[in-house]
Amino acid sequence: MTDRFLALDAGNSKTVAVVVDAAGTVLGRGRGGRGDIYNAPSPDEAVAAVIGSARAALDTAGVEAADLVASAFRIAGVDWPEDARWWQQRLAAELPGIGRHSIANDGFATLRLGALDGVGVAVTVGTGPALAARSRDGREACSGWWVFDNLGGWGLAEGAIRSVCLAWMGLGEKTALTGRLLALFDVADPYELRYGFTRRFRERPPGEELRATRTVLEVAGTGDPVALALVEDQARAFARYAGWVSGEVGAVPSPEFPLVLNGSIVTSEYPAFRTMLTAAMTARFPECPITVATAPPLAGCVLDALAEGGVALTTELRDRVAGAAHPSDFLGT
Repeated sequence: MTDRFLALDAGNSKTVAVVVDAAGTVLGRGRGGRGDIYNAPSPDEAVAAVIGSARAALDTAGVEAADLVASAFRIAGVDWPEDARWWQQRLAAELPGIGRHSIANDGFATLRLGALDGVGVAVTVGTGPALAARSRDGREACSGWWVFDNLGGWGLAEGAIRSVCLAWMGLGEKTALTGRLLALFDVADPYELRYGFTRRFRERPPGEELRATRTVLEVAGTGDPVALALVEDQARAFARYAGWVSGEVGAVPSPEFPLVLNGSIVTSEYPAFRTMLTAAMTARFPECPITVATAPPLAGCVLDALAEGGVALTTELRDRVAGAAHPSDFLGT
């Protein structure tokens, strides 16, 4: 078999991988846990998530790593040059015989969902932030550890809990988030809410705070000033960081350097974040075309693997890859 490609997207909530043919048809899938070596319980667990997902996809497709034309690994936490080298060693050891492959920060996964040549800037808003830029002369940059704001799902959730507690303390504005979060987490008052997430012998599951993210988006859509402020502050911050990461490759978002937005927060059924983020980007870069990608970042990984394996990308191929059907529990968080 000479037309098999592996694409893998590893983030801070899950890792997903697919094997496809040159037409973008999915032949095998694999899923695992958090693949970020900085945020997984240990680097070994991040490796297990990434390698386990890749192997599951290969096994389901009935191929070996050596059978692949090309592979694209887009992994959260590939933030410094040594991180890519570290993963290179792990892939060589765990997937013997693997041929042409690329390793990059997961922010790069979305770029080809905007411009087929992968040139431009991508802003992905999921559990955390991921921004990446690539110039026409091949220079690349990503946000990595250069984001100093608490952005993405974590930032919205923690901001909501903070706002509810400050309102209860008489130090912040009252908000509809209070009743919604107390009901969501089944607690009587903000004291119990804060206690449950910060007590030394915590009983709540790790990461349960993230359940508040969707509530923030929903309440923001009703016009609640506190929820709206949480969303608007993030939108403005993302616009600033998009300008910075573009500048790192010598560009400014423009018709020649387009902008693509993606991630579960951007594509949520509650449009508040998407609306404010698009507005913030338009205000900062008024001439720049903005694409909101509805396909998951994994689709961009597939396009990367195909392109790096010599397949000519077309809009028809991108639409086919973007529209690939997956089991309901495959891409969900």
